[in-house]
Amino acid sequence: MKWLLLFSVMIWSVSYAETAETLPSKLQFREALTSPAAQYSQALLSEAYRRLNIDAHFIDIPFGRSLLESNKGSLDGELARVLDVTKHYPNLVAVPYVLFDTKVYLYINQQRCAKCSLDDVPSLAYVRGSLVLEEILKKLPPSRQVISSGSIESTKNLFLTGKVDAVIFAAYQLNAQSEFPISEQFIFSLPDYHLLHRDHSALLQPLANMLFQLEREGFTENLRLHFGIAAPSRQLQTGQQPFAYY
Repeated sequence: MKWLLLFSVMIWSVSYAETAETLPSKLQFREALTSPAAQYSQALLSEAYRRLNIDAHFIDIPFGRSLLESNKGSLDGELARVLDVTKHYPNLVAVPYVLFDTKVYLYINQQRCAKCSLDDVPSLAYVRGSLVLEEILKKLPPSRQVISSGSIESTKNLFLTGKVDAVIFAAYQLNAQSEFPISEQFIFSLPDYHLLHRDHSALLQPLANMLFQLEREGFTENLRLHFGIAAPSRQLQTGQQPFAYY
């Protein structure tokens, strides 16, 4: 019995060493947007990578360009994206752990368009590079005035200064003073995942395991409280494949 136990320990040690050798020592991603959900994701993933002895760097790159850079391998993946992104960018794969719910909200200037909805608001703005929003907006009539902007702040500014009648955000709720009444309309919610370039496929399960460990320790819940982020509506179980819709 003792030799069998010793043999099992030796096999596990060799397997762990082989896995560790396949993991990268350094990774690079786009820096988080200013939204609480993005900031939470960067903080959580930084800790997970630190515990895996991987040096994760986050650099300033336009949100609208990062998917292209991640898909071709110039970046090592995406901080947090919906699963449908992987259909359009096939070199990206999802870590099987739900980071948070991406909730899509539409905000409308009630002074200009009191009874408007997404179907009939005359003009609106959004943050360029959000595939979730771009899929929604491409269904609107070509005559609709749609303005894309490079950041959350510049998109907010377009709306609050009256340059557009509405603004639509993914994973961000508008909380700002304005000179006009604003209505908030919830559109839908999708799960968000950390994506890696397929060259790092060996990292998917070890990283997911670490994220689940941080959850069990209470580290994740403390981060959620700090950033004001709710737990996802549904979490994967260990070994389950990522799902795209609730």
